[in-house]
Amino acid sequence: MKYRKLKIGLVISMALSVMAFVLFQRPIDLRPVTIKNGISSEQFRQGKILLAEMQNAYGGKKAWLAKKTGSYEQIAEWYGNLLLSGWDTLPQRFQMTSILGTDNSEMTLLNGLNNGQKWGVEDWKSYRMDAQGVKTFQPHEQYQHKLIYKNYWFQFPFRIDEAPIIAYAGESIVDGKTYDLLYATWGSESPNAKYDQYVLYLDKETKHIEWLNFTVREKFKSVKLTARFTDIKEVDGIFCPFSQYLFIGTPENRIRKLHENHYQWIWFG
Repeated sequence: MKYRKLKIGLVISMALSVMAFVLFQRPIDLRPVTIKNGISSEQFRQGKILLAEMQNAYGGKKAWLAKKTGSYEQIAEWYGNLLLSGWDTLPQRFQMTSILGTDNSEMTLLNGLNNGQKWGVEDWKSYRMDAQGVKTFQPHEQYQHKLIYKNYWFQFPFRIDEAPIIAYAGESIVDGKTYDLLYATWGSESPNAKYDQYVLYLDKETKHIEWLNFTVREKFKSVKLTARFTDIKEVDGIFCPFSQYLFIGTPENRIRKLHENHYQWIWFG
């Protein structure tokens, strides 16, 4: 009898483990309820209008592209969680230059064990640069990941229009304030394992992105992440958020703070 109960318990335990694994691998769905059953042509139309208003509020995409490059120094703080951060030290200071409108960028580490090292990404291939500016292409997964993601976040308001699926998704209230929602993704309206989903929370007056609900399918297929953008300043006609705060959860239900990034300076051209 005891053996039978133990056997049944093991079977149940294994079944629950399999279910948990399947659920964890299933891509989470960020779509607001207003578009869960499909996106209408009117929602697509309103999305394009809202996207244009948002980009104009940041200074305009044409004016931004004309600057060719954007450079900045940032401090990345992960509250002592070095393993999760993927950096060499915490807080990590670095300087980066981005070729606007592309994924190409270069980074100089300003502290830590590799202080002074210069790395870059060109066509998604990482390289190290010596003191004379000579590039040596070599794989470095850690720095390649940082270069691509940091570059994209820096350019986000002007790069999100690369998503072919963009639609108005209604409104939501965060901390007592009502925002317009803009949904963006690739591949299909519904979640898929390959492409990320983004829900932009736009201030109704400024049209700036104050909150962002997003996924990182590459690492966390079933996790909802949130970014908050604050301290917006104008730099040569372009509006830039100088502070970013990252959380697990949604803007409406933030579960835990992950890390924060602070730009020390930004310049274009």
